Amino acid sequence: MKKLSSSLWVPVVALAILAGAVTLGGRRTVDAQGRPTVVYAHPPCPPDLMRVYEEVFRQFRESHPQIDFRVLHITGNYEDKIKVMIAGKVAPDVIFMYPTALPAWVDLGALRPLNELLATHAADYFPAALETFSYRGNIYGLPKDASPDLLFYNPALFQRHGLSRPTADWTWQDMVRAAQAITEDTDGDGRPDVYGMMQPDWQMLVRQNGGRVISEDGERCVLDAPEAVEALEFWVALRQKYKVVPTPETMMDISTWQMFALQRAGMFVSMYPAVQILRRTCDFEWDIALPPRGKQAYATFQGSALAVTSQSRHPEAAFEWARWMTSTGMRQVMGFELPSYLPIGASEEWRTAPLLPASKQVAVAAMAIAGPPLQHPAYAEILDAIAPNLDRANRGSISVREAVRLSVPKVNAILRRW
Repeated sequence: MKKLSSSLWVPVVALAILAGAVTLGGRRTVDAQGRPTVVYAHPPCPPDLMRVYEEVFRQFRESHPQIDFRVLHITGNYEDKIKVMIAGKVAPDVIFMYPTALPAWVDLGALRPLNELLATHAADYFPAALETFSYRGNIYGLPKDASPDLLFYNPALFQRHGLSRPTADWTWQDMVRAAQAITEDTDGDGRPDVYGMMQPDWQMLVRQNGGRVISEDGERCVLDAPEAVEALEFWVALRQKYKVVPTPETMMDISTWQMFALQRAGMFVSMYPAVQILRRTCDFEWDIALPPRGKQAYATFQGSALAVTSQSRHPEAAFEWARWMTSTGMRQVMGFELPSYLPIGASEEWRTAPLLPASKQVAVAAMAIAGPPLQHPAYAEILDAIAPNLDRANRGSISVREAVRLSVPKVNAILRRW
């Protein structure tokens, strides 16, 4: 188990005071009425979304008067501040968690396994979501939103170039052909003004081609396997050979969302909550499709979960909040998230809601091909070891094989420490 640096201890008292629950010996565990106190650390979110969650919190308090439910609104770096509270023995009872953070939380001993508490409820969630928030034989997260990789596209651009809309059996080659047709130099200066697509995440392509970043046993980096190299070469070819994705220079002052909203990109891959941005910024119809397949269909699961911390004095009451939020509470946010809770996420009510996208059922279908992202306690360090070399390959400075040759030993050195 890793220990936190003593330099992180300074803000502990301030954060605990914000939680509204400091007493001698730690955080208060019951209120004046003897009710169990449950503190939930809510992640940063924009004001309009915060108003939605305030209503969710109100409803939980109203329906669960036996619990003293409190919300700690975290701003700034969420994970770092939670780690400080854990180190100070004033951890909240429930935290918000992304799948890539799970192994590090487990390695810190920060989370309580939920196998027993979840035993009678596991069938209520998408299997891929439960798999993603499981680690070393235990379930640590109650899946909240289910967000597999999806292909967002502009139907008008497809129609303008005589293209059929993406289908469930679309391949990488189909995607390239459509992207080449959409890519256009509209002002005749020799450079594209409209791109067929934005460059997708290379990890998704590697998995679609049957490869992995690290071996299943976590012992070694396998980016030098033929399947992974082939996928990375395709990823680079989207820019260097097919020229259907923007250059780094093009993207210096503009985001993916802006490129799509300005109709300067016909497609991009992202998770379902991107709908919040597109509904606000796009004045045209857009839709979603399954991500094109390589040798196999695969979509990286990018959702979130609520986890009960190991320091919680009332794990049953903490679980009750997490369970309620990821089931009944999701009705309040189902307009912009795909709930992992099957009675809502797989319901006709969710699929036929009037807001875009029209093909919401595609997001549900994507859960059948969804799988966990790269998960390792040193996740960020591993990506940091790979990214500079892949960036050089992506810019045409070195080959993919050279990028892999430089990256694999660095990742293996990281893995040996674990």
